[in-house]
Amino acid sequence: MVDPAKLTEDQASRLIQLYENGDRKIQAEINRVLLKGGDPAYYRAVQRNIRAARNKLLVGGREWCDDAIPYLYREGVAYADDMAFSTHLSAGFGTLHQEAASVIAEATYSRLEAVDRTIGRQVDDLFRALQLEYTQSVVLGIDSVDTAARRMREDLASRGVTGFIDRAGRRWDMANYSKMAVHNAAMQSFREGTRIRLLEHGYDLVVVSTHSGACEKCIPWQGRTLSLTGETPGYPTLEEARAAGLEHVGCRHVMTLSPHERERDKWKS
Repeated sequence: MVDPAKLTEDQASRLIQLYENGDRKIQAEINRVLLKGGDPAYYRAVQRNIRAARNKLLVGGREWCDDAIPYLYREGVAYADDMAFSTHLSAGFGTLHQEAASVIAEATYSRLEAVDRTIGRQVDDLFRALQLEYTQSVVLGIDSVDTAARRMREDLASRGVTGFIDRAGRRWDMANYSKMAVHNAAMQSFREGTRIRLLEHGYDLVVVSTHSGACEKCIPWQGRTLSLTGETPGYPTLEEARAAGLEHVGCRHVMTLSPHERERDKWKS
């Protein structure tokens, strides 16, 4: 049976590498301007290079969302089929599954777009400030460009060229944020394919996987039996476990089918 953690990591690494390279490219362009200086024509040329780098990331992000997320979702479906005791359900990837994978893909791409807009505004603000300083130095006859660049270098050294703070007050840079978002989307795709497929098979009870190094939020749920729907009395639900912290960002836990379902199948037959 497939290893979900390795599978999702392999797929996520494709886009993460692209964003890490793109982040370095943008930072290198910014640093080149701050170290060398230049007139507005030079600034505009560098801005075009940065926009090209950002566009490459968006194109790569779109391709990854359209390719990797449906793939991981289908692998989650296959994972559920491999666990199923019953064989009455034919394999397939119908409308319900397509829509579920599409929702995850669009949500993930929207997050990547939001980061791009944030970085784009910051880069544009930086170049406007540099151009203003250059204009003032020409008009007033003072050498303020080097002073401005030095001040901006100090500011960027503290927060990073692509650094930003999200709505929750957490500090990110583009590479680390994309890494978090892509890992989360990859695991979510696989888990959702598994969850919906098990429900299609008519199953409700699942067991939380167990692995070493689990965080404090997840440890209480390792090996626990959960109800996917809440319709089986005596078991906590998957939603309750999620509300308590299971399947948080970076979580590697997945669900396996509970042995109790085999007994149910015996009674059904």
